[in-house]
Amino acid sequence: MPTEKDSPRASLEEERARQKRKSAKAEQDDYLEEALEETFPASDPIAPGDVKDHAK
Repeated sequence: MPTEKDSPRASLEEERARQKRKSAKAEQDDYLEEALEETFPASDPIAPGDVKDHAK
């Protein structure tokens, strides 16, 4: 006999809870990535000075 745990509704609720946790983590990752970009913009050079070709 199927239990409540095996019901589609329980599975759906569990999946929604998992996605909500994932969404919170994804939101935090996006926030941290944006903060990092504001601190170290991609347009800024890594080190000041002339670019040297090391592929000689």
